[in-house]
Amino acid sequence: MSAPRQPQPRAGSGASRPLLPPAPAMALPRGLGFILLLVLGGPSAAITIPPEYGAHELLQPPELREQPQEQLVVFPSDDVVLKCAATGNPPVQYRWTREDEPFMPEGHLGVTVAPGSGTLVINASLAGRLQGRYRCFATNALGTAVSLEARVIAENTPQWHKEKLTPVEVEEGDPVVLPCDPPESAVPPKIYWLNSRIMHIAQDQRVSMGQDGYLYFANALTADSHPDYICHAHYLGPRTIIQKEPLDLRVAPSNAVQSRRPRLLVPRDPQPPHVALRGGTLVLECIAEGLPTPTVRWQRLNGPLPRGRATLENFNKTLRLRAVEEADDGEYECVAENSQGQARHSHTVTVEAAPYWVRRPQSGVFGPGETVRLDCVVDGKPRPHISWRLNGVPIEEVPADERRTVRDGALILARLEPNDTLVTQCEAHNHHGRLLANAYVYVVELPVKILTADETHYAVVENRTVFLHCWVFGAPAPSVEWLTPELEPALQDDRTFLFTNGTLRLGPVARGDGGPFACRAHNAHSNATIIAHLDVKAATRIETPPQSTTAKKGETVTFRCVAAFDPELAPRGLEWRRDGQILHETADSDKYSLAGDTLTVAGVDYPDQGTFSCRAWTPLDSAEASAQLRVVGRPGPVRELQVLEVGERRVRLSWTPGDEHNSPVEKFVVEEEEGIFAPGRFVERLTVPGEQPWAPLTLSPYGRYRFRVLAANAYGRGDPSIPSAPISTAPAAPERNPGGVRGEGNETNNLVITWQPLAPADWNAPEVQYRVQWRALEPALGRWSEETVGGPPLVVGGTPTFSPYEIRVQAVNPAGKGPEPAVVVGYSGEDLPLVYPENVGVEILNSTSVRVRWSLAGSPQDLRGHLRGFRVLYWREGWVGERARRQAPLGPGPGPGAVGHPGVLTVPGEASGVLLGGLRPWSRYRLQVVVFNGRGDGPPSDEIRFDTPEGVPGPPEALLVERVADTALALEWKRPRHPNGILTGFLLQYREVNQTEGGLPYEISFPAGTLNTTLSRLAPRGRYRFALRALTRLGPGPALLRDGSTLPEPVLPVLGSVMVAEVGEDFTLLLWTLAHPQANVEFEVQYMSKTTAEPWRTSGRVNSTLGLYRLGDLRPGTSYRVQFVGRNHSGESVAFWESEVHTNGTLLPTPAGGFATEGWFIGFVSALVLLLLLLLILCFIKRSKGGKYSVKDKEDTQVDSEARPMKDETFGEYRSLESDPEEKASGSSGRSLGVPGQALGSDDSLAGYGGSADVQFNEDGSFIGQYSGARGPDGPGTGSSGTASPTAAPPALD
Repeated sequence: MSAPRQPQPRAGSGASRPLLPPAPAMALPRGLGFILLLVLGGPSAAITIPPEYGAHELLQPPELREQPQEQLVVFPSDDVVLKCAATGNPPVQYRWTREDEPFMPEGHLGVTVAPGSGTLVINASLAGRLQGRYRCFATNALGTAVSLEARVIAENTPQWHKEKLTPVEVEEGDPVVLPCDPPESAVPPKIYWLNSRIMHIAQDQRVSMGQDGYLYFANALTADSHPDYICHAHYLGPRTIIQKEPLDLRVAPSNAVQSRRPRLLVPRDPQPPHVALRGGTLVLECIAEGLPTPTVRWQRLNGPLPRGRATLENFNKTLRLRAVEEADDGEYECVAENSQGQARHSHTVTVEAAPYWVRRPQSGVFGPGETVRLDCVVDGKPRPHISWRLNGVPIEEVPADERRTVRDGALILARLEPNDTLVTQCEAHNHHGRLLANAYVYVVELPVKILTADETHYAVVENRTVFLHCWVFGAPAPSVEWLTPELEPALQDDRTFLFTNGTLRLGPVARGDGGPFACRAHNAHSNATIIAHLDVKAATRIETPPQSTTAKKGETVTFRCVAAFDPELAPRGLEWRRDGQILHETADSDKYSLAGDTLTVAGVDYPDQGTFSCRAWTPLDSAEASAQLRVVGRPGPVRELQVLEVGERRVRLSWTPGDEHNSPVEKFVVEEEEGIFAPGRFVERLTVPGEQPWAPLTLSPYGRYRFRVLAANAYGRGDPSIPSAPISTAPAAPERNPGGVRGEGNETNNLVITWQPLAPADWNAPEVQYRVQWRALEPALGRWSEETVGGPPLVVGGTPTFSPYEIRVQAVNPAGKGPEPAVVVGYSGEDLPLVYPENVGVEILNSTSVRVRWSLAGSPQDLRGHLRGFRVLYWREGWVGERARRQAPLGPGPGPGAVGHPGVLTVPGEASGVLLGGLRPWSRYRLQVVVFNGRGDGPPSDEIRFDTPEGVPGPPEALLVERVADTALALEWKRPRHPNGILTGFLLQYREVNQTEGGLPYEISFPAGTLNTTLSRLAPRGRYRFALRALTRLGPGPALLRDGSTLPEPVLPVLGSVMVAEVGEDFTLLLWTLAHPQANVEFEVQYMSKTTAEPWRTSGRVNSTLGLYRLGDLRPGTSYRVQFVGRNHSGESVAFWESEVHTNGTLLPTPAGGFATEGWFIGFVSALVLLLLLLLILCFIKRSKGGKYSVKDKEDTQVDSEARPMKDETFGEYRSLESDPEEKASGSSGRSLGVPGQALGSDDSLAGYGGSADVQFNEDGSFIGQYSGARGPDGPGTGSSGTASPTAAPPALD
């Protein structure tokens, strides 16, 4: 692209006729640029020559920067200075006119022109002779600018003419007007009234000065008599103050002063309408006289006074209206009034306007061939006259040209040529003033230059609009064309638009729009081209916007905002705002926490609610989403609580609701404080609906009340309001009597009268007493007895037993008695009943329940009190059929029905029977029934004996399971604690825990005397669940569940002490003892060298019962770490002992005492270990014989005469006991199935055996299903007849 040539203004050719004769060329100051101005309504706009274009030597038509003022008043000592200064290139020359005729300063002595400008200076001595209208003209080769017309007025120094003044004589109360009338001047003076001591005359409502300078007295007082009322006039122009001759005011006293209605002194009739100028100040005045002194007020008849612009001055006698507008037209009325009447006057105001600009012509630079429209739109009232001048010459006097027209006040210059440069003047005037505006038209020719940098890169996101700039300049204005990367005209795309400044708009942009775009500009003289590169990125978007939420006050709220960005855009980020204000984390507050894409607002409060927005931003675009946070909570306290309509005992509360906190108020709660009896304690009095902010209240006598109100919504009650002012009420008689009046004796010969005392709020006085009255009802109605007491109770003595009385209690206080009390019947003291229930019978319902029936005979007087009910007393005497010698131990301890501790069933009221439950089956009982009153129980009924039927037994008291071999488990159990009948046997059900859900359990029955067994041929390392039930003739009882397993117990040995008994060159001997007996617990012995890097190595496994181990294969002279490793219940390897040894015989450290290495101690321990090994070997031999146990010997200790022998092919010989199992609590527990004398185990399911439970039961706890498999010839065997698979046939019992 070729560089543009240096712009040079082209001289106009002589082929076309200029609009005005051409002027010589003049250069502009370096770097000057012109403002872009749109010529409204015209086809062309003014050209802006930007600084970047580099036009340095352009010419400039003249522009005025100083003009003379429109009116200049001078006095004899003042020179006349008419300013005029302009800028332009070539330099400007000045000329003046006076009274529209050329004025030559050099032709008048004393008239000069200031150097460097056109300012005209006229000596003061010539001012009077040279006053008139002046105008300045500034000219260079490009045109002429014209100033406003200035009017020069020369005045002499004002003087007050001598005059002879006579005293002003009036009577007291008459109006007075003191005139001033200063000399006239073009600039009105300021008027002051002073006395001879140069003190201002005091002014007020009665005495004031008008706009005309007169001093007005509404009515004269004798104190107004003074001989020195002096009017002073201050003329600002000549800086002169002159004064009038003093006025002598004489006020004669009068005894006939009469009041009179107001009369207006100002304005004086007749008065023409007031004309106010738009933008100026309007002053209206009304001054009245009268007695008393009138007051003045103002009103506008056709509307209100303008607010903010109308002020009242001079004690409301002057209305001043600033910045007058056309809408201020109308009637303004003043009203002067006193006690005698009124006086009115209406001021008619018309608003007119001096000329003012609506649109003024603007200067501009244009290219050849363009058309210019210079608008001159002026308004005013009356409508101004508009005229045009060209270079200071009225357009009517300029030769006509078809290219120049005036239309609707606008000057239109068509088809400009280079020599058409000129300065135009638009002038408008009416009788209120005139306006003048200069505007030049400068025609130039300049080559094309693109001001936008070449190879500019633009980045934009998809679906947005991009602007590719191609700022061009030239004269005439260049044409601009854009080409796409495919070298197609860009304007063929409907998404494009070309601005007049050359900028191309493209949007919405797609991802495929990127690439180089070309801008080409040209005019008649040259052309230029640049390239713009467009890069389209992915738009930023919000994928997960924050969600609006409602939170309670104090909660923590989290907003989440997930945004997606173009990966090539950086920097980028996410910012949060609340109601438009950006949020930041601060070190001194944890209110806002910003973490990644989340914003956490902690402890939200009501001021925190608002709009929370997240904004994802990049250098090219941004995306925003917002959510609303609404904080709810208890309502705020109510305000402005008032007590209204206070009556003798009635008030009305009114209040203003507080903040609802985003939840409507459901109700208002009125609380009351009674300051005499309960000061400081507010109690709830009543509630009113949430839409009712008032409540009527009735008060009790003798109270001092304060109230407060609180609001309640769905989130609770808010804080109470400030308490109201206290309200007091006078004392009065009680309005109620005490309640709860009762009469009953606490002895057999008295009557105790009680009642509920009145609350202090019901006393209605400082104190209250109670008038208690009573009289007997039997045998005959007696007379009333009474006593006045301070409170309950009142005890009346000497009364017969259980005799009825009428009772009444009345409240009394110093102000009177309460209402007539109600009569209550009470009874004197009761005594124990003399009657007892008869015809007692028992009906057996089932094994645990009976129905007891009775009747009550005898006289009602024998009850000797109120019948309160019956008590059934019953004793359990033992099991059915047991002998008398076995009746002593009946139960596990004291309880209902036990001997010496009867069970008691209380039946309130008048009953004749009851259902007695909770009895034990198969038991002997005896029973009695008593009646009771308020004093106590009467004599018992005759004794009744009965037996309960047999029932199902309780669960066995214990079931112990122990592993005795890899495929065998030993079981031992105890009889039920409550057999509830004759035991007929036991039913054992079991199944493998991991058996399929549909499988059937194994089921084995045992006779009643069998209390242990051994199950063999079980699955190795299997887990089993057992259910054992006891049986009677009525069926099986509830099951006792236990778990067992053939898995070896993975437990760690508990060692008492460990010692190193001997150390050799390549071995060491380890000895230990057990803290308590443990069988078959194996563990590993591991060791590692301390001098070489090697892992732990296992030497071997050893049984804990052996007590010694020889660790060999060691290296001589080497230090080793040695540890014992076992497995815990979880199957994990755990080291439970560790020490260090050295193969040269040194032990590091020695865990035992120093004597452990002594020979005698080592020998003792060795003997002990050998003895222990012998005992263990004998034990293992015994266990390996099949688990034969001496059951018969054990049971022989329990046999009595009722035991009967039984023989079973499988179980051998057993003996059964039918007697009470409580008797055998100490002897029926068998010995351990594994170790003689040791308990079999605990009741903790499989917890002690490493197993777990996984067996299903019905809702009643029974096993699912029954064993129903066919038993073949390989059924239950005897002894150790081999191991069979549990899944093929039931295991044999040993």
